[in-house]
Amino acid sequence: MGFLLFVIALAALGAAAGCWTVWQRWTAARRELERVRATFARYVAPSVVDMLLERNDERLFTGRATRATILVCRIRNFAHFIEQLAPEETLRYLNEFYGLSGTAVQRHRGIIEAFLGDGIVAVFGAPLENPTQEDDALRAALDIVRHTVGMRERWAFQKRRPFTVGIGVNTGQVVAGDAGFRDRREYAVVGTEATFAHRLQEAAFELNAFIVASRATCASLTGEYKLVPISGVPLPGVRRLLDAFVVRGRHNGPERFTVPVDALIETTIEPEAPAAPAEHLPGSAVAVAPAATQQQQPPPPPPPPRSRGPEPPIARPRARPAAPDVVPAFPELRHSWLFGQDDATPILPDPPPPKATYEDRKGTIDL
Repeated sequence: MGFLLFVIALAALGAAAGCWTVWQRWTAARRELERVRATFARYVAPSVVDMLLERNDERLFTGRATRATILVCRIRNFAHFIEQLAPEETLRYLNEFYGLSGTAVQRHRGIIEAFLGDGIVAVFGAPLENPTQEDDALRAALDIVRHTVGMRERWAFQKRRPFTVGIGVNTGQVVAGDAGFRDRREYAVVGTEATFAHRLQEAAFELNAFIVASRATCASLTGEYKLVPISGVPLPGVRRLLDAFVVRGRHNGPERFTVPVDALIETTIEPEAPAAPAEHLPGSAVAVAPAATQQQQPPPPPPPPRSRGPEPPIARPRARPAAPDVVPAFPELRHSWLFGQDDATPILPDPPPPKATYEDRKGTIDL
């Protein structure tokens, strides 16, 4: 009888241990599920998050090489643009820009890899494979530009200045995966091709264009988009010359869509409380002397004069020869429209002329 009770107790103990193990595994899986949802819910649409969770892929956060399309969009000359703006007005512009660009990216099956101080970085084709990632990225870029231009009427009605954007798009092999440290990890996409997308975005500003896409992105889409080829322009930080296209629009014309009402948000900034004087602060170690005591203290003696050496030479800008009036042999460069400058009287001398320019017709893409 005692042996039978011992066997029953041992079986019950094993069952309890098994239930505890199953509960621990279920809790760990639940925490991992919530971490995946919390990580990707900030970057992609809810439908994409559900698709990622349904796959149950163990390599989802493992760094792996994959083919993806990187889109980098930044506001033109944003540091100069916000010099005269209050902080709340600056955040208002950024929230409007994030709403326009983020909605366009998610609508075309992309994810927002990072928010920059004056732009965004989006990825198409990772972590989910996308056979039409190049077309989706260019459609998202056109939507960003189209609705940024469309906001000019609203900003003019609100008596606010408009801004313009520059976008770079590139396709190639990148490394995508979970990166960071113990307290904070994020999904990141890195590699030479990702850096090249940033350089293309900088070239968009220098070429006075809205969208510059690499040849790898546009190779299979030459019949669907209005493209102007550009080549031979050196780019900083990379060892290859610019070989890309300025994207003017689609041949068949884009479909219209409106930004959701809740896409544009505003950040509420609490007013800063006025600082109390030092003499009224509780426990302050600063002692305020009476007026009579302050008058009795003699002024500090002036510092002894120092011997002055020879005056340093003054840097003066040297006169430069006038730049030759040569227009590159692009069929689109016959118009004289340029983006307006924010300040008509620059503080520093004019920079040297760019090696190549792209002048967009009337400042808008073909719609």
